[in-house]
Amino acid sequence: MIGLALAIIIVGIVFGFVIPWVGIVVGFAGLVLFIAFVAGFGRRAAEPRQ
Repeated sequence: MIGLALAIIIVGIVFGFVIPWVGIVVGFAGLVLFIAFVAGFGRRAAEPRQ
């Protein structure tokens, strides 16, 4: 998931030079995905110890 987020950010940067509005939106989506990964969204919950 972190690879996907970084790839989307890089694509957003490249599109930022070609089509600025598309690049901003794609880069923002990648940034949101990266922040969600760092915050722990999508991870499995820890099982309780006995």
